[in-house]
Amino acid sequence: MGDKEQRTVSAVSDYWQSHPLGVQYNIDKEIKVGSPEFFAHIRPWMNPYKFPWNMERIKREASQLKGKHLLEIGCGMGFDSLEFLKCGVRVTATDLTAAAIELARLHFKIAAVRAEDVRMENVLALSFPDNSFDAVWANGVLHHTGNTAQAIREVHRVLKPGGRAIISHFYRKPSWMFWLSRFGHENIEHKEKDPPVTDFFSEKEILAMFKGFVVEESVQEHYRALPIARRGIKASLYKWGFRPIYNLLPVSIAKRLAYKFTVTAIKTAGPTA
Repeated sequence: MGDKEQRTVSAVSDYWQSHPLGVQYNIDKEIKVGSPEFFAHIRPWMNPYKFPWNMERIKREASQLKGKHLLEIGCGMGFDSLEFLKCGVRVTATDLTAAAIELARLHFKIAAVRAEDVRMENVLALSFPDNSFDAVWANGVLHHTGNTAQAIREVHRVLKPGGRAIISHFYRKPSWMFWLSRFGHENIEHKEKDPPVTDFFSEKEILAMFKGFVVEESVQEHYRALPIARRGIKASLYKWGFRPIYNLLPVSIAKRLAYKFTVTAIKTAGPTA
């Protein structure tokens, strides 16, 4: 890993260490972060509950993966991994930051589930041997790494031949979020600045990264603007200006502006290029 890539990894790690995804939804400051009340309080705002299509995908994939071993990349507080574990899937949950790993472990303990492992990992240089997992799940992670293509190569490497890569999702362009992100850098969900890396790709660019895979499904998602939790100038413009007007668009037009693109792909026996 070169110096520039290492600096990017450090910047991304520092950001998410100080901004664990989900903490911003804790509007009751008397609730202790990491407590049972905390996880119940933020649950409605977390994937997969906020995005029903992701819950449907988890249930569909879990029905095929019961008893098999899934790697989650970027587990955060562990909500996605928890749903797979409840369905009988063996899970190794990983994240770039110690803050996320600590919270995921607490969450699993509270929920009385047991993962195969919960550990820090960098998806650009995973420590696992080749052909280790039956499936890899990553939700909203790879486009924040600074090297999405390398991340997908690592996903390919650690998957067994025939293994499933369920990458939910990439940020897509053109899309409503791509254009919205051009108007200032105030984060819609956090009070602080945006993450140091958020890459948008065309569908053609995304699919081109899946060398060594057969794409089973690729789908545009999040074509409607959903509610958000915070306040602020950009958030207010979003809630009272952009969102109600944009959501009047016919579905056929809105889907063309969907900002998430999800790919499910099967690893072939051959190496990546």
